[in-house]
Amino acid sequence: MSWPYYALFAFFATFAVYNGQRLIKSAQPSETPWLKWVKRNERLLLFAIVCASIGTIGSLFLVGKIGWMAAVWLAFSGIISFFYVVRVKGVNMRELPYIKIHLIAFAWVTVLILFPTLNEGSINESIMWVSIAHYLYFVAVAIPFDIRDLKFDKDTQKTIPQVVGMLWAKVSSLVLFILFFALMCWQIPALIVSPTFYIAVLVQFVLVFFMNESRGDLYCAGLIDGGITLLGVSYFLL
Repeated sequence: MSWPYYALFAFFATFAVYNGQRLIKSAQPSETPWLKWVKRNERLLLFAIVCASIGTIGSLFLVGKIGWMAAVWLAFSGIISFFYVVRVKGVNMRELPYIKIHLIAFAWVTVLILFPTLNEGSINESIMWVSIAHYLYFVAVAIPFDIRDLKFDKDTQKTIPQVVGMLWAKVSSLVLFILFFALMCWQIPALIVSPTFYIAVLVQFVLVFFMNESRGDLYCAGLIDGGITLLGVSYFLL
């Protein structure tokens, strides 16, 4: 069974990409406390990224054969992750209008769902609905980060909070969580009686409800990002 190797791949790849992006962003003028911390600990973080990259490659070797369709999706996700922060002619992809949040959701869904299922040849209608549900989930999770970044993002980025305001951005996030919950219970009926699944969705719901511009990196990267782990645990407990 290759699923544990896919889990290792997702963990190492996410760690390497997430922190690699922060390392690249820290080289640019920034006022965020998190990026200042990254700059102060640049060597330690670079070492961790190298180790995670080795873990990513090793996990792929453990997976074994990679199908061409799965490789294309994975490569596309990697390109997006790279140019999300790397500038071409002075602009990176996260600064393009309207699409920042969708790039994040696409990359997450590709690594966690589409790449493994395509590579195992198990893609079907149910998997597509599950992918759509998680796409909505990751958009909902990313909205609080855009609220936090209101004072840093350029007006031209047209993030959801910039376009509709903080209140309606939060409402949009909460509605997306409800849609995610409904779609997942429809596709995986066992979740209806899973208390951990209810808790995982409720935790994010509450965190978004109390989100505001003054919340910092600990609230977003610590609590909201950490809540994603709780969702994964709920699946393993089915």
